[in-house]
Amino acid sequence: MTYSFQFCGHCLGGIVPNGSDIVVDPSLEIRPLDVVAVLLNAEAGGAFAGFINSIGSDGFLGVCKIYLGSHLSSRGETIHLVGQLNPPVISPIPASAIKAMHRCAEAGILANAPEHISEEDGAALELLVPFITSPLPLPPINSTWELRQ
Repeated sequence: MTYSFQFCGHCLGGIVPNGSDIVVDPSLEIRPLDVVAVLLNAEAGGAFAGFINSIGSDGFLGVCKIYLGSHLSSRGETIHLVGQLNPPVISPIPASAIKAMHRCAEAGILANAPEHISEEDGAALELLVPFITSPLPLPPINSTWELRQ
């Protein structure tokens, strides 16, 4: 079952403009360069806790970012890499800090024809591409999570 929300911010440039209505499909595989909705685990500790707590107010449940891939840390935890375009930044998110990660159905780079991506967004995207860890899709994380409004 899909769910939707209104995107807030400019971090995804013109790919997902501020105020866009986003439809998320938790049944879809997540491919590199897909836009993903990441529900953060507010109870997570460790290095990522400060970030989670900083966005945990005002009704924000998580973030929308561009999925780049994952790798195993030296401690054996999966670390998911996500990025944004404005400014171009890559964030490593440990699996323990994620309650759910789902693909945004009709948003993102793969849903846009190259001619619809601005020069600025394209330049930022080129900075993210070298950090794609694998061309293989990822199953959704916690596909049974549902947005309750």
